[in-house]
Amino acid sequence: MWDFVTEELDSGAYGRILRSKGFFTLAGRPQVTGLWSQAGSVARFEPSAARDIEAPYAQELVFIGTQCAQDGLRRALAACLMAPDEDRPLVDPFPAWETYGVDDTCDHEAAAAHAHAAVS
Repeated sequence: MWDFVTEELDSGAYGRILRSKGFFTLAGRPQVTGLWSQAGSVARFEPSAARDIEAPYAQELVFIGTQCAQDGLRRALAACLMAPDEDRPLVDPFPAWETYGVDDTCDHEAAAAHAHAAVS
C-alpha cells in the first residue's frame, strides 16, 4: 500500500485524484483503524480509533477526481489487500503511530483516574 500512496496515487495513472478520504487497517497494525486523508499531492495517514484485533478487516475509502480510471483504481487497491493465508509483512514503511489498544487507557483517562484516586 505504501508504494500505491507514495508513487501511484498522484501519478495520473488513475485520472486526476483530487481528494480521497476514509478508514483503513494496516496488516502490521491490526489494533488500530487508520484515517486516510488526501488532497492533491498531500496525504496524511494517522490513527483514528482502537479496534479489536479479532474484528474483521474493513476498508472504507472514497475517491473524488476527474477522468478517474475506476477499474484500474479498484485493481490497484485490491492488490494492496492481503490474502487470508498471507503472513503479515515484516517491514511497515508507514510512519509510527502513537496508539492505544481497546483495553488501554490514554493519558487523559489515566490522569483522571489518578486525580479521582487522590481525592478519595
